[in-house]
Amino acid sequence: MLKSIQGIVRRIAQALRQRGSFTQNFALMLSATTVTTVVGLMLSPVMSRLYAPAAYGLFAVFNGLVSNLTMISTLAYPSAFLLPRKEEKFRALVQLSVLLATANFGIVSLAFMLLQDSLLRWLQVEALGNWIYAVPATAFVYNLMLIMNACYVRTKEFRKQAGINVITSLAGRSLTLAAGFLLHGSATGLLLGEVFTKVMGTGVVYFSGINRQIRTLTSSFSWTRIWAVGYEYREYPLYVATGGYLNTLALQLPVLVMTGAFGPTNVGFYAFSTSLLELPLGLVGAAISPVFLQKVTETYEHEPNRLPKLCISLYNKLFYVGLVPFGIITVYGDWIFGFVFGSRWEAAGIFTTYLGCYYLFRLASYATSPIYAVLRKQRLALWGVVLLVVVRAFSLGIGVYADDINLGMILFGLGSLAVTFCIDMNILYMLNISWWLVAVRSATLVLLTLIVLYTTRVVIQYLA
Repeated sequence: MLKSIQGIVRRIAQALRQRGSFTQNFALMLSATTVTTVVGLMLSPVMSRLYAPAAYGLFAVFNGLVSNLTMISTLAYPSAFLLPRKEEKFRALVQLSVLLATANFGIVSLAFMLLQDSLLRWLQVEALGNWIYAVPATAFVYNLMLIMNACYVRTKEFRKQAGINVITSLAGRSLTLAAGFLLHGSATGLLLGEVFTKVMGTGVVYFSGINRQIRTLTSSFSWTRIWAVGYEYREYPLYVATGGYLNTLALQLPVLVMTGAFGPTNVGFYAFSTSLLELPLGLVGAAISPVFLQKVTETYEHEPNRLPKLCISLYNKLFYVGLVPFGIITVYGDWIFGFVFGSRWEAAGIFTTYLGCYYLFRLASYATSPIYAVLRKQRLALWGVVLLVVVRAFSLGIGVYADDINLGMILFGLGSLAVTFCIDMNILYMLNISWWLVAVRSATLVLLTLIVLYTTRVVIQYLA
């Protein structure tokens, strides 16, 4: 037993020392996201007492608009950066992505200037005021950062990415905290911090090495080549971009629906609860996603038979890592939020109890989500997202019709869980993995964990 453990430790240590290995790249990204996640968790009690739920509601609407614009701006062409073997095709994809982002910025800015009042009234966020003009600019800057980060994934420069992520996150949170004190908890502090983080991140990425490649990028500019790669990778705007936008819409549906039906305060509760649920996903997911995407693309190209084993191994690990933490947040969410963040945020804790199990399987899906793209099955991915949007919209619609936000969020969480789980099982089926065994084991472990935790809660309440 001891020799076996020593052997595992030696293999891990050897992989960590091997430059460019999956283990080393993952460790670099994980260390960076660990720092930012820990800082976020430490500052959350301060932020929750500094900013009111209504401020978080306006912040969520602003972020939702930026996210939606970001998804449609480049038509998902940066997602294809790993695929071209020839550098000239890769550079043409970069040029196409920048052109699309620039055109979108100009068109949307003009539209916002013409439709500002109507848009603010429709979303019932008149308090955003002139901040609406910052939406297209923020989306444009963020698109440039995503394009440059995609270039770094292609060249496996994860060390740079890790350092940049830490610097920008710490600086952005510091500004948000300082602005909150100076502006007495106004939503402007949250918005300033978000815009500053994206602008600084883009600048740091650019001057970390991308700036030295601009001459090569511009000198190779060719409209003919740009049109050619745009057509060659046409499935990305047709399926990936559409699916990505619908996925973003699915995430933003509670914000869009609740703003009009239940007011910005309830939106703030939802936004704050999901921002904390996203922290562990950011810790693991942000570390895994770029590294795993590069790894599965490379594996499928050179050793396709290893792809199923690689996928199910990571799926199981992510599931086991998240099982207990998300189980605890599902059972004790209202207690945790009330104790840590204050009584006014207890409603946000109740929302986390509705969403905890869904986030567990969303974490595990980081092992399956790249597979559709690698197998060029983007159409299936699109149908999965369409189903998710329909189920979520129907769930929230029932809550609005019944004038019961809790009913809407319960159905939202259960529906999201069911669709995500089915999509994951479909991917495992495509990889010739015994998906039904995975399904039975996962469901059994979740039920047992929840039973134990709920029993513990009942005992604590009885003794108290």
